[in-house]
Formats: sequence, C-alpha cells, structure tokens
Amino acid sequence: MIGLFWMVEDHARARMLAHAVPLAEAVPYGEMLTVETGHAEYWAALARRGARALREDGIPSAPLWSDYDEWPRGRVLLDRPSARLIIRADRQLHRPDRVARIAGHFGFDPASAVLMADDHYRSIRRLPDAFEDEGRESPPPARTG
Repeated sequence: MIGLFWMVEDHARARMLAHAVPLAEAVPYGEMLTVETGHAEYWAALARRGARALREDGIPSAPLWSDYDEWPRGRVLLDRPSARLIIRADRQLHRPDRVARIAGHFGFDPASAVLMADDHYRSIRRLPDAFEDEGRESPPPARTG
C-alpha cells in the first residue's frame, strides 16, 4: 500500500489519518508510484463529510477545524527502480514509534523502507507522545459531484 497520511491530535493522543491504496491503483510520478489525490484535496473531502459522519466512522475531527498543512504529514511512495518504499515525512514523524505506526498502517516492515525528510512537509502543530490504539483506518471520503 502507498498513499498519504497525517498524524493529528485527538483527545490528547496522536492519531493517524490516511489515504492508502494498493499498488495496482498507484499512478506514476517520475520514477515513483504515488496516489493521485493530494493532501489538500483529501483533507477537504473529509471536511465536507461533516462532524457526524467523521465521528460515526471514527475519524478525528481535525479536518473540520484546521488546515491540512498544520499537522505533521507525509507520503508513502514506491521508488520503481529500486522497488523500495519511501516515507517522505515531516521531521516530527521520524521517531521510531511514529515510523512504526506509519509502516503498520500501510502494511510493511519499517526496516524495509527509506525514511526521508521533506521541507514541503513542515507543520506548525506538535503531537502528544501517546498514541490512540484503535487500529482504525480512515475510510475514503464520500464522493461528491
């Protein structure tokens, strides 16, 4: 699986919010495979679902009251020439426990991926140390129009 992700604060715990897709649904971007959807687009689609739908699906409410770029975020990509997964993420997410959370969500061993900083992914919010251990994934936002 590849895709995009955030870690947000929800009730004083860090929670993962992600859009993960199988490699068969990935799109090429240079030598990488990625998802077609961008962070801003996915965040806005979540916000359009409204508080009730997010709550019912166990999704944090952050998209309703904050901007997509406020929270630590990143992407899991596949480098086609090396066939290795790449995690490009805000430096705040480079802690081993957070990398393990990302890898677990996307279904790979963290030791098998390359972790890279990306100045594009810089957040203004800081995460708490504790994680929410619900194990829920973010379902895709409802399609509009």
